[in-house]
Amino acid sequence: MVRIDKKQQRRVSPITLRKLMDRLKANVDSNEIAALRHKVKSNGRYMLDKHELLHRVYASAWLKKSDNGALVVANYTDMLLLSAGPIIEEERLGQLKQVARILPSTMAAFVGSSGRTLKIIVQVTLPEESRLGNETEMDLFFRKAYHAASAIYSSLLNVAVVPSGINDGSSPVMASCRISADESPLLIEKPTPLNVDGVELAPMPQTETALSIDDNDVSALISFLAKKYDFRYNTVRGATEYLEKEKPYWGWRPIDLRFVNGLSLDAREADIEARPKDVMTYLNSSRIRAVDPVDEYIFNMSYKWDGHDHIGDLADRVKTDLKQWKKWFRMWFYGMVAQWMGYNHKYGNSIVPLLVAPQSYHKSTFCRQLLPPELRWGYLDNLKFDNQKLVMQSMVDFLLINIDEFNSISKKTQEGFLKNTIQLASISLKRPYSRRVESERRRASFIATSNMTDVLSDPSGSRRFFVVNVTSPIDTDKPINYEQLYAQAVAAVRNNERRWFNDADIEQVMAHNRKYALLSSADMYFNDYFDTTSPDDPDAMKLTASEIYDYIRKRAGATAVTESITTFGRYLSNVPDIQKVHVKSGTAYYVKFRKKEG
Repeated sequence: MVRIDKKQQRRVSPITLRKLMDRLKANVDSNEIAALRHKVKSNGRYMLDKHELLHRVYASAWLKKSDNGALVVANYTDMLLLSAGPIIEEERLGQLKQVARILPSTMAAFVGSSGRTLKIIVQVTLPEESRLGNETEMDLFFRKAYHAASAIYSSLLNVAVVPSGINDGSSPVMASCRISADESPLLIEKPTPLNVDGVELAPMPQTETALSIDDNDVSALISFLAKKYDFRYNTVRGATEYLEKEKPYWGWRPIDLRFVNGLSLDAREADIEARPKDVMTYLNSSRIRAVDPVDEYIFNMSYKWDGHDHIGDLADRVKTDLKQWKKWFRMWFYGMVAQWMGYNHKYGNSIVPLLVAPQSYHKSTFCRQLLPPELRWGYLDNLKFDNQKLVMQSMVDFLLINIDEFNSISKKTQEGFLKNTIQLASISLKRPYSRRVESERRRASFIATSNMTDVLSDPSGSRRFFVVNVTSPIDTDKPINYEQLYAQAVAAVRNNERRWFNDADIEQVMAHNRKYALLSSADMYFNDYFDTTSPDDPDAMKLTASEIYDYIRKRAGATAVTESITTFGRYLSNVPDIQKVHVKSGTAYYVKFRKKEG
């Protein structure tokens, strides 16, 4: 461990792994670490007023001070210090800590000082004694050891895992982290060392998936590509993306075969022998940094909410006669951001605004503008809901799904698949080439648009939607302060502000949505012949669903009511204000004739 004393001098002191774990437990009450975590959670600057009080922990080398006070390596250890994250949810940190236990090379795991990363200490097999004194060889060994371990743990944890504290290209031997606090750090008594020597340092066998060019051309190819592009592996979409440095305003775009072939030709014109499969191998390798762009966007927000209602301002751009619009939109927006942050563990964001207006009212443009430019790749508005597998996969791969032309969704899909899908918190998927079905976190929320007003076919399921009658074109020209818009949402989610409908809201939603219902024959004929009433009404009758059904068919014709008796009974149970009572033959309803016989 290394710290800076009051005289600004480095102090180096050894500590065993067990004592380090004890120190982490004791630090749970540390004011300095608590202050740091508070600043991170409140989007404050990542700094400490008294950072000299916190030691830095180095795992891969025994350090000593040189004559001029610099840190130098005295010897090497058999440990690597990895950092996984950033990870926003505290619960997920604890889960990943236990997942790290699966790998036998794990020695210890604990929450980082920011409260947003997981530090993992991994045991490796050191090279033979003769090489330990060769600084160049040991630097190469640790670079490859960290590279291999990072790839293994990234794959297991499904988050970015890198050497801790190394972001400037310096030797990973100096990987380090601030002393942290964790009331339950993971410590493995007898780990099995990860043997990277002989595998990583030996020449790689040339397989179909290996680069087919020599080392000099590999380095030249990577350098050539890095001059023009930035690359990242989007862990949400499961795809490698590129950003053109000269045109960053185009944003991140997924690589495709046409792009890869173009890169290969460009490289060969620059006298670098590289075939398309060489480029593809590089772009689909662990050398491309893995990024969760959603976590990165939320975590990297260096601003605090200024207290102004930016979400309300955004809602005000939509002119509507719905009095609850701003309140319900705000709850939906909180739910969307909570969905991204992984806060919806039991149920997904089950609220869906349904914007109803004529064409050219900018409904779809408004929906697209809800996402910041950095995340707009996560917007989808042409999803076909008759392909259920694609819908499920899109709920994992995208952030906001616009159900455009909602009225085109069939009644069967509305009442069955869509109603049940909207409330899911996780999705069971079998990815291509995978041999098993896996449960993945849902990220997408839904919004919908329509040009028609009679759009809702399911009276019991319509509580998930709230129809917004847009009365004038939406203002989509004014710029949006996305930083403060999302800072407000993140603050609300962390404060657990309500992002779901309570019973009072549901009652209001159901009442409001009735005028937007797609009337069935049961609706029309029941309202033609009957009124709901109370038991004390002298004209009240106590009739079962089948008796009402038979009466309508006799009066209006045998084919008048197209619904089955089961569907008609379900319709009756959801008629507003209808009173019912249990009888021997089932359920009876209190009704009276609207039209007298004869």
